[in-house]
Amino acid sequence: MHSNPNLTLMSRDETENAVDQFTVNQKVYDGFMNRLDISATLQNSKVTSALIDESARVYQWNPEQYEKEKAQKLQDMTKSTEVFLSFFVPERKEDDLHKKTTKWKFYLDVGGKRYEGKASRVKTQFSELMVLYPHHTRWGTPYRITFEVPVSQVETSQSKMTITGPPGASNLEFPAVR
Repeated sequence: MHSNPNLTLMSRDETENAVDQFTVNQKVYDGFMNRLDISATLQNSKVTSALIDESARVYQWNPEQYEKEKAQKLQDMTKSTEVFLSFFVPERKEDDLHKKTTKWKFYLDVGGKRYEGKASRVKTQFSELMVLYPHHTRWGTPYRITFEVPVSQVETSQSKMTITGPPGASNLEFPAVR
């Protein structure tokens, strides 16, 4: 169990609860065949604070580094909203969300508006991802989906992310921050 003597952080349970609260899982089947298996975590202010605190605990950040990381994330959140996506399709060649030639599309519907997202592959080690996102598995490919809409506009009401591609489609609903 990690702790950081230099900082007062959210407890490990609080961190896990925040991530769980804004994570949606969905499996799409065609008969008995799994076509799509995804877990998505909306990176709103509550989740971002939890992930920063967890990273500070694991890496034993000093107060200066903690404030620097927090400030950078808050700055990023004024421009865009991110969703962490653990993505699995049985056909490896269809796992190409980050490529320019991908057939997959990502949309975030919030406040009556639709934003198209862009995927990038997360290069973080599996063990680190498991600390931050316990729902991520070895079978999933980690992606970051970025939408050009400030987090402040997304977290005030329920939002819906749509992922659609040749193997199937999925609609994931995220609650507002309360």
